[in-house]
Amino acid sequence: MPYFVSRQCYWPDGRNVVEVASGGLDYANPDMLVAKYPRLGEGETYKDPREAVQVAIAVARAWRLDSGKKIAIGTGCTMGFTMPFEASSQKEALAWADRAYEKLPKCDGCEGVMGKESWSADDWSGEEFCSDRCVTKAMEFNEAEEAKIRAQEMEMEES
Repeated sequence: MPYFVSRQCYWPDGRNVVEVASGGLDYANPDMLVAKYPRLGEGETYKDPREAVQVAIAVARAWRLDSGKKIAIGTGCTMGFTMPFEASSQKEALAWADRAYEKLPKCDGCEGVMGKESWSADDWSGEEFCSDRCVTKAMEFNEAEEAKIRAQEMEMEES
């Protein structure tokens, strides 16, 4: 699941929030401001919610320094509707990100977060990989392990 980071000025109360929207850009609230901190990662989509929250914290700090106003962090999903997120502390946002990360599917090779696409090395193992690179590494590892087993079997037959 993608996570989108944006600055928001919620209507009608005018709260300033750095939002981490589960589901990506299409699930962010419509009160999004033009990206002012793209070098920090604002306006970007992330596979890992922990990275998205770290970016949101950095953007909130920069915005607070520039504006002198209180800036909140909000996490959630609009499901395509308008639904301002509840403000949370940095600690709460980080805890939310950890919980969200634990639920995400992981690559059987590198244990990274899976993206939209997945690869498999075969039809019977059920393993899914995040990239063809991880498939190749897994296949090379399996071939090396099989070669070791064959070598051990040959040694046992000879003795």
